[in-house]
Amino acid sequence: MTKTKKSFISLLLTVILISSMGTCAFAADAQPADNSAIIFTTNVINTVINGAFSLLSSAFPKSGIPTAENYESENFYEGTEVFIDEPASGAKWSLGFGSESIVPADLADGSKEYYTGGYFTQKINSVFDDQRVHAIALNDGSGRGTAVFATIDGIGVCNADIRAIRALAEEKLDKLGIDSDIIAININATHCHTVPDTQGFGLSLIPKIFHNIAANLPFINPIRSIDSTVLEVMVNGAADAIVEAYTGMETGSLYYFETAGIGKDEETGAYPEDEYSYLRNKRYDTEGYQHFFACFKFVPDNESSDLTIFANIGAHPTTINRATSKLSADFPAYIEEEINSNGMNFMFIQGAQSPISVKKDSIKTPDILDRINAEINADPSLEDYRAAKMLGYEFARLILEAQDSATVVEPVLNVRMSECKVKLDTGLIQLGAAAQLLGTTTVLDPESESGYSVITEVGYVELGTDIVLLTVPGELVPQLVYGNVVDASEAYLGTDWEIECPADLIGEDKTVLVMGLCNDAIGYIIPDNDFAPFIADSLWNTDMGEKLFGEYHRHYEEMLTAGSTSASTIMNAINALIEQAA
Repeated sequence: MTKTKKSFISLLLTVILISSMGTCAFAADAQPADNSAIIFTTNVINTVINGAFSLLSSAFPKSGIPTAENYESENFYEGTEVFIDEPASGAKWSLGFGSESIVPADLADGSKEYYTGGYFTQKINSVFDDQRVHAIALNDGSGRGTAVFATIDGIGVCNADIRAIRALAEEKLDKLGIDSDIIAININATHCHTVPDTQGFGLSLIPKIFHNIAANLPFINPIRSIDSTVLEVMVNGAADAIVEAYTGMETGSLYYFETAGIGKDEETGAYPEDEYSYLRNKRYDTEGYQHFFACFKFVPDNESSDLTIFANIGAHPTTINRATSKLSADFPAYIEEEINSNGMNFMFIQGAQSPISVKKDSIKTPDILDRINAEINADPSLEDYRAAKMLGYEFARLILEAQDSATVVEPVLNVRMSECKVKLDTGLIQLGAAAQLLGTTTVLDPESESGYSVITEVGYVELGTDIVLLTVPGELVPQLVYGNVVDASEAYLGTDWEIECPADLIGEDKTVLVMGLCNDAIGYIIPDNDFAPFIADSLWNTDMGEKLFGEYHRHYEEMLTAGSTSASTIMNAINALIEQAA
């Protein structure tokens, strides 16, 4: 933010605060949990902003958007009809792996440039490594069906596009004469920023807003903000990867292991700034997020077949210099490169990573540092990708070294999925949904203040008898699952989080993992009690803001979120699935 803008904001804050002294509870001796001054000030300004958003939203045609009452579900899988507690007699795991590049041909040859998904104005015009879809088809041999888990290198993938991938995969299988027994297709985004925008939030969205306003005319149809080539290549590539995984299933054994706790002092339980401190929580200075890679390894019965590792952690892949003009899938690509060099397939699964970032210069392992320095000395153009390669190589090292601790996962696969309705607050995602620019499954909803809601998906998956994987449709604050959610003394609204955390509901005897940005991209999922209008971040994050409102608390994430009740809606839906499975 420029000094001029900060000065203007400081002046605006002063004027509003002086005028509000008689009506808000701000006082010199106010308690730290009393945020009434920033709440009042933010609400005043946000009323104007919301009015502008609402006015713009009203300009878009509503034709083609069903009402919540008339919504009909398509290309949605409910999971296994019956849950089992132990393996079926003589059952064995079967697993298939598929992988496809989804780099547009005209990007690969440099003839067209594309907006990336993470930085709005950034464009790329060439390729550094690759953008891929990976898929795993998994069956426990019980005769209850096959579940597919896939990941797409991208910022996020909206629900309508997930459903299109499912439909096309089934169509391709049908054309091969295969009557599939698929009971779930769960597709996760890695959230890498420096690949073509897979969601539609690049700068190219703006001119398309005006086109979709013109769609009020009978001869003009709304268009999506995602580049049509990117969408076509992504949907086709993902469907092909799923077909490859499904048709390539073979029997074998599944194992689970965890890497060393990244940064954890096992004696104290703390995470000091030591040689393994590779993650940081940008929003909350509290425990409650995953500090290790949760890894599964499949060993085929056929000794000539490749082994497969799929690993889960929540962490933003945002290590690439924003000035780059080359496509890169960030550190997950280099984990894969290392695992592949050891003769195994690899799939990265993004977890609960809403405020979790990686530390770019945190690696201390001498062999890794020497290797990176040698590569860059030989080719200085690699400097922009130093952190991605370094973290990828190091994370791969942790995964490969932890294999000896692997334990058998019994062939039990239970899956239960459900759809839920998330109300949209007035904001960027609501505007994109109302304009039909985004691939959200949008409905007209009189129960929502904005008049719009989205239908999205959550899931509960049991792998073996003691591992649970929860699927969530956005960037989840991990404490919502693992506990230690911000309380009334720190929360923006000065209230406590009242919903039981899924990990507590599931119990300490099970490992609980999260597949984030799964089957949708509804933005950051933030505790309701700490949800502020996004303008609060700009007002508070200034010298004047801190003087007026007290110690600054980050609220950047609210700029890209479905709304203030998305967390409670999602957590209640997940907890309902847990209770059904009990």
